[in-house]
Amino acid sequence: EIELLDHQRSHSKIAPHIDSISLYIFCLIHKPTKNYSRIMSKSEAPSSMKLVLLVVAWYGGNTFYNIYNKKSSNMIHAHWFLAAVQLVVGIGISAVLWGTGIRKMPNLSSADIASCIPIGLFACLAHGGSVLAAAVGAVSFQQIVKACEPAFAAVVGIIIPPADIKPMLAYLMLIPIVGGVGLACVKEGKGVEINVEAFMYASMANAAAALKGKFGSSVTKSLKADASK
Repeated sequence: EIELLDHQRSHSKIAPHIDSISLYIFCLIHKPTKNYSRIMSKSEAPSSMKLVLLVVAWYGGNTFYNIYNKKSSNMIHAHWFLAAVQLVVGIGISAVLWGTGIRKMPNLSSADIASCIPIGLFACLAHGGSVLAAAVGAVSFQQIVKACEPAFAAVVGIIIPPADIKPMLAYLMLIPIVGGVGLACVKEGKGVEINVEAFMYASMANAAAALKGKFGSSVTKSLKADASK
C-alpha cells in the first residue's frame, strides 16, 4: 500500500511544463506496479471525472501562471527576485496549510531535514531556470525546451549510480520529443533560430529537475514509509 501511495503522489507532482508526449513518456517510465489492480478495490478506484477536472485545472493554472509570470518579468526586470518571491509564497501557503491542520505537518528530524536539502536545492534551481528562461525569451520557446525534460531524466538515470534502466520503448519514444524540439527551433526562411540564453536557462531547469528526481526518490520513499513522519 505504501508503494501504491508513493506512486500516486509522485504522479501528482509532475512538472507543469511538459507537453502531452512528455506526459506519456513519464507515465510509461513510471508505470504502476503489476499488483495495482489487486491492491486497489473497486470502492477505492479514483474517479475518472475527478481526474479529468484536476488535469484541466492543472493546465489552466499553468497557462495563467505563464502569462502573469511573463508580464511580471517584463515589468520589474528582476528575474531571480521574481523566482525567489514565488518560492516564498509557496512556503507561506504550506505554513498556512500546516498551521490550520488541512495538511499534516511533517515530523522531521535534523537528519531528515539534512537529507532534504539537496532536493530543495535542485527544486529551487529548476524553478529559477524555468522563470529565467521565460523572462529572457519567448514563453513558447521555453516550453519547447522544457519538453525535453524526460530526455534529461533518462540520461541522469543512467549515468548516476545506481543506474535506473528503463524499457527500450521508453527510450525510443524520446526520439520524437527531441526531434520535435529541433523542428520547433527551425523557422521558415531563417533556418535554426535559438535564443541561447533562454536555451541555457531552460536546460539548467531540466537538469536540476532530473537530479531532483534522481536523488529525491529514495528520500521521499523512506519518509513516506515512516507513518510517524
